[in-house]
Amino acid sequence: MLNSKFIKYGAVNLEDITAIHLKGDFDSVLTLLQGQVTSDCTLVNKQLGQISSLCNEKGFILCNFEIIFDENMWLIIIEKSLKDVFLNEITKFLPFYKVSALILDCKVMGFARRKHQAMLPNEHLILTSEKTSLSLMIDKKSEVKDGLDAISTDNWAINRKIMNDHQITTGEIGKYRPHELGQQTTRVSFNKGCFKGQEIIARMEYLGKLKKETRLILHSNQEEVSKFIIIGQSYKDQETIFSSCFGKINSFS
Repeated sequence: MLNSKFIKYGAVNLEDITAIHLKGDFDSVLTLLQGQVTSDCTLVNKQLGQISSLCNEKGFILCNFEIIFDENMWLIIIEKSLKDVFLNEITKFLPFYKVSALILDCKVMGFARRKHQAMLPNEHLILTSEKTSLSLMIDKKSEVKDGLDAISTDNWAINRKIMNDHQITTGEIGKYRPHELGQQTTRVSFNKGCFKGQEIIARMEYLGKLKKETRLILHSNQEEVSKFIIIGQSYKDQETIFSSCFGKINSFS
């Protein structure tokens, strides 16, 4: 990973993130999620979380989030600005599975660790690279740091970009498909069966030829990336700006 020198290790209170509890028996919630989200939720366990997305019928991303199973609860970990998007989409299906949704009163902690560093028992792994792992923990009492240095929410967001996790914000709702953000290898399962938007997303995987994509570009001013569309928010570490840039494949050089 060429930009790994910019990774910051430590713990952070993710103040802009909330947890949605999907309350119901295990199999009912699992079946509900399997039919709606892009990832294969059967792979989630007590320490392995999952990054995932919810799309519309045409395969455009409505929101990105994480799925974890914590203390016998299915939880959706999502930006507060996108929680209503998720709830509006999922609520219509809840009665069919006897599931309810409620916002959990808690803190969400993020941990950026060196890959082989041990996690706490109630930590949930969500992203890994050659040297780094990112995990989440639901913290109902105080900010648990496990002896790690504190990092900022910007550091956390930069870490995710470096690990090729490009996420949408409210400005990109319904505008991009997973392949255009590079999410087909991290947030989409092509083996689990049907989910909302699956037919079009699968067609792009097996039959489509991608003309545009998103890449992380490090730059010092906005003029350097003026020919691209910026996905989500850009973040700055000292003099370096980190931007998820969307454009024609042949325009990246």
